Formats: sequence, C-alpha cells, structure tokens
Amino acid sequence: MSQSILRPIPKINGFSLSRPRIFPMLLFIGLMLAVALFYVWSRLQVTNLEYSISSFEGRLRHLQQESRSLQVEVASLRSPQRIEQVAQQKLGLHLPKPEQVITIN
Repeated sequence: MSQSILRPIPKINGFSLSRPRIFPMLLFIGLMLAVALFYVWSRLQVTNLEYSISSFEGRLRHLQQESRSLQVEVASLRSPQRIEQVAQQKLGLHLPKPEQVITIN
C-alpha cells in the first residue's frame, strides 16, 4: 500500500506558508496575455487603416489633378476659334457667301 506522506506546512514568524494556487495564477496570466494580444492586434489594425487612408488620399490627389487637366482640355476644345479652325481645315467647311444667306421673317 502506497500512502502519501503528509508533511505539516511550516510556519514562519506566525505566518503559515501554503502552496501557491496555480489555477488562479494561470488564469491571470492568460487574461493578461489575451489583453496584450488584443492591444497588439488593434494597433496593427490602426496601422493598416492608416496605410489604406494614405493610399486613398494619394489616389484622390492624383485623380483631382487629372480632373483639373481634363477641365482645361475641355475648355480649350470648346473654344470657338478652335472649332472654326477644325471646321475649315479638317471638314472643308467655309463661311457662306452673302447670296447664300436667306433671312426668314
């Protein structure tokens, strides 16, 4: 028969030493680990979002610049002098002669 040997817990200056309770300690360490991992994960998410926002802001600036240049191009293409020049040179149109103009009352 095997019997476990029980030893009395020693007392020092009137305080008795007891075995440390492992489960509460492991629970506390696990909780702290979970909090630390959540903090690190949230900081990584914030950093990734900052990179995404920065990328989108750069794209927005590029598209705004492209929009401004296209507006300038539209304004130059709509100018009456350019339209007249294209009509005469590329389309072969010319101004009507006075006898070709008919006034309608």
